[in-house]
Amino acid sequence: MDKNEILFAVREAKKTLGAGADFRVADALAVLEGIASFLDKEAIIRMKCKSCDNYASASFPLTNDFWAVDGSEHCHAKEASLKNLTALKLAGCPLYSRKAQEELEALGKAILEEDLRPAFFERKLYDRSKFASYSVAFRLQPGKGNVCIEFGHMTDEGFACCDLKLYLLKRLDPGFGAEASRKIALAMKSGPVLLVNAGLQTRRLLDIDYVLEWIAKKRKMDIVYL
Repeated sequence: MDKNEILFAVREAKKTLGAGADFRVADALAVLEGIASFLDKEAIIRMKCKSCDNYASASFPLTNDFWAVDGSEHCHAKEASLKNLTALKLAGCPLYSRKAQEELEALGKAILEEDLRPAFFERKLYDRSKFASYSVAFRLQPGKGNVCIEFGHMTDEGFACCDLKLYLLKRLDPGFGAEASRKIALAMKSGPVLLVNAGLQTRRLLDIDYVLEWIAKKRKMDIVYL
């Protein structure tokens, strides 16, 4: 995308308004003119779109066809691929929001502190590579349109993740595969989804399923097991 797209629009606005423009408008246009040359399309996507609730790295272009995926960056609010939107439309988009992501992160922190830590306070996680058992530790990882809670244990090098991850989802995006996406879509009709990505052996060793069922009931969420 031509870097001059926004600069041209600003100069046209200044020309139309002329010398009689309100000083606040003139100041705003001057600021835009100063930064316009740095705001190419990729810069706008990186600074604005990628932190927005509506952003997705890919999308399902066909309704309920979870085997068809468009790998282009996508805006859920505009229901369009970002490659089809101009830099000017992206820069001036009024739909930017972080509310949904912040709510999801708050829910993840509440589940972690109020539900998981107390439930696993005395439990041990066996690390087959070290032939030893460790106290269960957690790590919260915000993602695009989701929050991931990783299970693991602490080592001298830091957090060691096991093959158990919980995802909190409010929106369906590609990333978990066609079959999983179909299950998520069915569960998501009633609200947020708790997605469990774990090996059956790990779930059995931790005896975790009844804890997850209790959390889902308490938080009014549906569970999907991968």
